[in-house]
Amino acid sequence: MKRAISSLRNLVYVIGINRLRLNKVMRKSPIPLLLTSSESMHFFTPYFEAKGIEWKATAKEFDLPVDYSSSEDWIPAKSFSLFLNSMSKYCDDDLPIWVGQKAAQRFIQGHWDVVEKGAKFREVIESMMRHAHSFTRQSTYWLVEIDGQWCWCNRSEMKPSFPGSVAYEWFRVAMLTYICRHWLGDDWIPSSLSVMTDEHQGKKYADILFPEMNVHYEQAFMKLELSGVEGLQPVVNKPLTSRDIKEIEILSDSYCHLPHFTLDWLASLFGVTTKTLYRYFKDHNTKFNTIKKRALLKKAQHLLHATEDTVSDISYRMGYRDVSNFNRAIKSMTGFTPAQIRTQVNL
Repeated sequence: MKRAISSLRNLVYVIGINRLRLNKVMRKSPIPLLLTSSESMHFFTPYFEAKGIEWKATAKEFDLPVDYSSSEDWIPAKSFSLFLNSMSKYCDDDLPIWVGQKAAQRFIQGHWDVVEKGAKFREVIESMMRHAHSFTRQSTYWLVEIDGQWCWCNRSEMKPSFPGSVAYEWFRVAMLTYICRHWLGDDWIPSSLSVMTDEHQGKKYADILFPEMNVHYEQAFMKLELSGVEGLQPVVNKPLTSRDIKEIEILSDSYCHLPHFTLDWLASLFGVTTKTLYRYFKDHNTKFNTIKKRALLKKAQHLLHATEDTVSDISYRMGYRDVSNFNRAIKSMTGFTPAQIRTQVNL
């Protein structure tokens, strides 16, 4: 887990920069780009074993190894989600809540060197986001201020309708909640909670974790409003004026598909006004929308060639809830539909 972290990764919000190097991948040899650390298995298997539930046969059914030689092993997130969906029928409703609490304890105890002894809550959030690439490449964490309220957010690149996604999301909700409770008090609850899953499937988990809270379901991303927290701010390690435009482009590569990636958010990240950021782009003979569209197209082309995911699934991963809008956007930029791009060998 000891990896060099570039200056860009030291931004408070910047996570997930450490991507797979798949520059020449052909569709005839697809690679599962949605990956999660094998630690995901280590989080859940103690629950199965504590309950006397056999899990290894099911893991093998979904081509998941039952033994891991390295803590840096990666497994396909969809296979793990299918495994989790299959195992859930043998488990009580508290499965993701119980596991989320145990995972939070491992973070708090310093696992992966994410949390330093004596760290303040703000430092914990920043460190966890900087190290998120160590445990997931299928979801993104970020901190953002919405209407004066700081929110800890997460978005999975798997559709909420994918089998196992509900339990997977509530595991993340529980993990973040118990991390918050360690610093903010055992009775802490977010002032508001939004989740991607629907009420029919998610209410049983909400009733365990937040029995009296009005949860907002079927949202674009998961969001915990951090009530009772002070001192959060968009701190960066160097000012905007000293940054090369290439750093902004790398940032866009990582965040272009997320709903919060706007000119206003980027300005808040660097601690400048939107007007100042606009002038910065003008001085570099470009625009925010130009950089964002270029990043969107690059990511979409890569997914179309490097995976066998359906156009609908790729559309969702790119932040579009309607595949028709995704098709129109790509065609307006290239003159070709996503399906036509997929048949091309070189772009």
